[in-house]
Amino acid sequence: MRRTSMRTLFILLAILPSIATIHAQAQDGDVGASAGQAGLAGSRGAHRITAGSDGLHFSTADGADTLHVHGYLQADDRMFLSNLRGEGLDVFLFRRIRPLFEGTVFRTVDFRFMPDFGQNNPQIQEAFLEWRRFPAAKLRVGKFKEPIGLEILQQDRELVFAERSMASDLLPLRYMGAQVEGSVFSNRIGYAAGYFNGSNDGSNGNFEWLQANEAAARLFLHPFAASRREALRGFGIGMAGSDGHQHGPIAGLKTEGQNTFFKYASTAAANGPHYRIAPQADYYAGPLGLTSEYVVSSQDVRGQTLSATVKNAAWQVTGSILLTGEKNHYEAVIPRRAFEPARGFRYLGALELAARSSRVRIDRDAFPLLANPASSAQQATELGIGMNWILNRFVKLTTDYEHTSFRMAQSNLAALPAEKVLMSRVQLTF
Repeated sequence: MRRTSMRTLFILLAILPSIATIHAQAQDGDVGASAGQAGLAGSRGAHRITAGSDGLHFSTADGADTLHVHGYLQADDRMFLSNLRGEGLDVFLFRRIRPLFEGTVFRTVDFRFMPDFGQNNPQIQEAFLEWRRFPAAKLRVGKFKEPIGLEILQQDRELVFAERSMASDLLPLRYMGAQVEGSVFSNRIGYAAGYFNGSNDGSNGNFEWLQANEAAARLFLHPFAASRREALRGFGIGMAGSDGHQHGPIAGLKTEGQNTFFKYASTAAANGPHYRIAPQADYYAGPLGLTSEYVVSSQDVRGQTLSATVKNAAWQVTGSILLTGEKNHYEAVIPRRAFEPARGFRYLGALELAARSSRVRIDRDAFPLLANPASSAQQATELGIGMNWILNRFVKLTTDYEHTSFRMAQSNLAALPAEKVLMSRVQLTF
């Protein structure tokens, strides 16, 4: 039954453009089309095609059915001054190559399909349908992000740093599921609640039903959104969490340079209840932006001779300021003046300076029977500084320096070498 549901979802995503065409023809008739300023139009009906700064748009004459084609790619250079083995190493890769297909059918059902061809690992990152008949309670079904982490819910192309913080190591990414989300009271209260096929920390799910299911919910408030004091309007605070069961392998945890610093022993496996709690807050005022969150992930783990409830914790604090005066916010920053050096020094795009600190701490009960204390760190602390140069809405250049130090569960063991990495990224949005 579940496999049939998955096939149905893929079929729907595949035939959405055809549905849009059939729907339009049923209303307007099957007529010829000619090129015009707005796109291709017929004498009685129209199938409009427009190209703009945000991609290609296809729509029927009445706008009931639309398709938006766009995407982005990220080319990275990681220059390690030292990694977990104490060595220096340069890595060049396409971190993400993601075309996006988004749109609406029959004015009421939105869809999104986002494959990813980065890191030589093709996969489907997102594929979902969303019924938007009631904006205060939209139903979404498919594969998408679980509504827990403040930093994780931020779009990958809009991150302040090239990689997410240590706090995100303890949170799930995208899994199959269904949720209801919305906002009320003029967007002062936002919420989301759903049920998902996933429970691994810091991992994406595949299109399969695992032995891991959980409920997740998030409530986020902007209590001063209507305040006359502008300095208060950008304050937000929320709480999120999940409660589920997981059985089987448990994913390891990675550094900013994407190297594994903690993993459970091969004989250890998830063995039942797994819950998370994640208080979070952000603040945006003029060019200043601040985000912070704290995460606790508690999981029952079974080893060869021991079973224990392992409670891991993490936190992160990130701050950034736009030196060129643009308004900072959670979504993409658009330069006040795009990069046009021929027009003068002021036309240089937007410059953003950022700093971050984060830490993850593994429960001592995980050592030594559930994880090897000699090869897995009990604590990792990250300090990072970065600069973003946003030339225009299409091009963003990122440079970060990350220093991550480790502490072992036993004081007599040598700590893992600190990871020191300079990360550079060229991001193209189309």
